[in-house]
Amino acid sequence: MSSASLVKDFEAYSGWRQDLTRQIVEYRAWLNREDLNDSQRDLRLQQLIDRLAEDKLHVAFIAEFSRGKSELINAIFLSDLKQRLLPSTAGRTTMCPTELGYESGTDPCLRLLPIDTRLQSPGLAEWRLKPDHWVKVALDMEDPAQMAEALEKVSQVRRVTVDEARSLGFWNDEADDNNPMQDARGMVEVPMWRHVIINIPHPLLRQGL
Repeated sequence: MSSASLVKDFEAYSGWRQDLTRQIVEYRAWLNREDLNDSQRDLRLQQLIDRLAEDKLHVAFIAEFSRGKSELINAIFLSDLKQRLLPSTAGRTTMCPTELGYESGTDPCLRLLPIDTRLQSPGLAEWRLKPDHWVKVALDMEDPAQMAEALEKVSQVRRVTVDEARSLGFWNDEADDNNPMQDARGMVEVPMWRHVIINIPHPLLRQGL
């Protein structure tokens, strides 16, 4: 799928959503004019309108290392800045799941959840509700160099012992071929972050992608 095709398809989806919202609003107004509405029906219609307004379409880019995921995301969302922003060199670059979206009322920023949170019981959904546990880095949309430097953090790693890697879920004694390579000291490389959220006001993201 080309970036132009993705943009066209999502604009069509966004247009459909806006048209459906308009029709529900018009239907609600007609019910009110004809005195056919009631509190329960009106509440359900408002819930539909709210859901359409908050609805987001999730697209996942999943592949092995060095298959062009970051390059594709750079081309679709960050080409206006005239340089690559997500790390995209050969080898393991984007080391953790990285989420790109837009939250209304929130300044452009990068939020990073430390990898050590994998040692605790809450799942990712719960960690989203605990902003104090995330590292927040502001993004200056007018300064590509600052953004590129900040976004390099998604590729940060740390070296840990095999026991630590095992406890974090990066070492499997029964699948040696898939384990990270040990260095001369027996240490292995794991991501610095468990999850990254990038919040920027791109037009497609504003529409709910």
